[in-house]
Amino acid sequence: MSVMTNVQTSAERRTIASRSHKQKTSSKQKQCVSALVLFVGTVVLVGSVMPSALRYLYPALAFALAIFLFVRSRTIYIGFVFWLWFVSPFLRRIVDYRAGFVPSSPLLLASFLATAVSGYVLVTRVRMLSRPALLPFSCALAGIFFGTVVGFTRYPVVAVMQAVLNWLVPILFAFFLYAERDRYVEYQEVIQRSFLYGTLWLGAYGVYQFFFLPLWDRQWMIDLDARTFGVPEALQIRVFSTLNAPATCAAYLMAGLLILFALKSRIRFVAAPVAFLAFILTSSRSSWIGLVFGIFYLTVQLSNKARVRVVAGILTCVILLLVATQLPVLDVMVSTRLQSFTDPKKDVSYNERVGGHVVAFEKLLDEPMGEGMGSVDTDHTTTGGDASIGPHDSSILESLYSLGFPGSIVYLAGIIVAGFTILFRVKKRSSDLFAIAIRAVIIAFFCQFYLNSIFVGAFGFVVWTAIGMALAQGTPKDLSTASLKTARELLPVGL
Repeated sequence: MSVMTNVQTSAERRTIASRSHKQKTSSKQKQCVSALVLFVGTVVLVGSVMPSALRYLYPALAFALAIFLFVRSRTIYIGFVFWLWFVSPFLRRIVDYRAGFVPSSPLLLASFLATAVSGYVLVTRVRMLSRPALLPFSCALAGIFFGTVVGFTRYPVVAVMQAVLNWLVPILFAFFLYAERDRYVEYQEVIQRSFLYGTLWLGAYGVYQFFFLPLWDRQWMIDLDARTFGVPEALQIRVFSTLNAPATCAAYLMAGLLILFALKSRIRFVAAPVAFLAFILTSSRSSWIGLVFGIFYLTVQLSNKARVRVVAGILTCVILLLVATQLPVLDVMVSTRLQSFTDPKKDVSYNERVGGHVVAFEKLLDEPMGEGMGSVDTDHTTTGGDASIGPHDSSILESLYSLGFPGSIVYLAGIIVAGFTILFRVKKRSSDLFAIAIRAVIIAFFCQFYLNSIFVGAFGFVVWTAIGMALAQGTPKDLSTASLKTARELLPVGL
């Protein structure tokens, strides 16, 4: 009788503990939602009364809220960070339209500061970097450290730290995702939701922007003198949606589309066609190429049932494209961009890239240590109306200028180790469609290595998030053995 009583008491305790945990979780979520509502309300109120104040208030509030969410709910924090990357450039244009244009707005720091909060995990678990599985992160951080030291000898502290934020913040977020891989399923779900609704948002606004071009977007294009964005008139622009450039918008839509193909949500039937149309309207050929390679990987890796869903999605997008090109303006734009693939030597952008790389390599041979962090935006920045290639248009140039040959070799060694580990060493789980989609995203971005700077800023956030989640998908034992074996095969002796 006493044994039965003890069993019942133990069961009751577990039930009470479970209910208590659920109540605490529910309470934390309510607090987080209330904080988010307060944040949005404050931004709207201040923006309507004194929009210029948002340039400093918005990043400060975003940073404070990110800390609060990070402590109370990591999943809500992740979603908040994603949406800051989605909407902050849009808010910047609204503020510039109402308060006057500024070439470099501190408002854009909000995304970086909120994402940097995840660096707490690296600070508290820095010893993890000694593990073989963390070699990609260790190499990347070592390369950044080298470039930072060189940068401090040549450029102002502000310029150096701004560049460091661009390079470092995406890695901090990826390390956080990997270090807490025991919550992989939770983080997978919130990232999927963020991309699902974020892609719908970017796509819908992008299509609206192309056909109607809101005044704040038009004025921003004029102030920026962004000739590479097209003519600041409806039906004549390259869509950049709520982001700050067509290439960035295309990259986010590309990643979103690849993830949507692996989702089962009904909302994807609305999000995918809208996003694909906006994706085409960006006229970003580098992301077009990336999407093709990403879809090819998906169709090879997915099961037959899932493959049918992807093929159906592709056919829907193709039909949508054929219907859209019935509009003369769209037909001319798409056909012109596609024809450039057949004869790249006549393409101005292609020739600028080739010429820009040649000139840069000749200069860098005289500076093998590079110019350090801060050099890209201080000495090599291009204006909105300049058609010539800038370091932000190439991962090769960005890394060599900022990290030098030594730093670039170490950084890229980490990337190569991560890539081989993810694609060839980590045990594949065919049932994890998200993991397959994430690897497709990585492949799609790596195809743009020569065409965009994919490791820093907004690009870097998506790339390193994908790397972090892809590494987290494997078991610790799988990754530790795989990374060590890959490193021994790929790294030069003594590196």
